[in-house]
Amino acid sequence: KEIDWLVRVFGFEKIMVQPTGNGRHHGEVRYGAGVVMMGTAADQFDSKSPNQAKAHTSGVFVYLDDVDAHYARAKAAGAEIVQAIADQEYGRTYWARCPEGHDWFFTRPPG
Repeated sequence: KEIDWLVRVFGFEKIMVQPTGNGRHHGEVRYGAGVVMMGTAADQFDSKSPNQAKAHTSGVFVYLDDVDAHYARAKAAGAEIVQAIADQEYGRTYWARCPEGHDWFFTRPPG
């Protein structure tokens, strides 16, 4: 479900989703030349999603050319926008959170 959400809301391309046993999955998505690999949180690895842990410990930072269009798409698709698009010293950026509670930062670098 998470990968389908990332594709629909953020415009990632699904590369693959593969079961790894015990209801867990390994998945990969692509945005431009960048690939993100992910897996289901599991007790055997002492891992939890941010929602399960009730904490946000990391985020994924993605550079892209048209961050304004990306922001409009994500917002229209119902993404939780944590911080609206704005110019920062490191580029034009916004911050969103996926249903699993992971933080995603999308930025057009300066220059």
